[in-house]
Amino acid sequence: MCETNFDFQTTCSYCLKKAGIDIDTVYPVYDWETDKLLGYFCKEHYIKVKSQNIIQSQTNEEKIG
Repeated sequence: MCETNFDFQTTCSYCLKKAGIDIDTVYPVYDWETDKLLGYFCKEHYIKVKSQNIIQSQTNEEKIG
């Protein structure tokens, strides 16, 4: 459904800005533990999502350990 409106490899999943229009490029973010693709993000949101994912995985490890 959404794939007809957005090309997920060229649009930031967070702010929905397209690469080349409002942002330079988008970067893939993978889950720290499972290596599953979380989405493509512009530079600003890439750093936020990546760090949030790392912090969340460390918190989960502390709960288990």
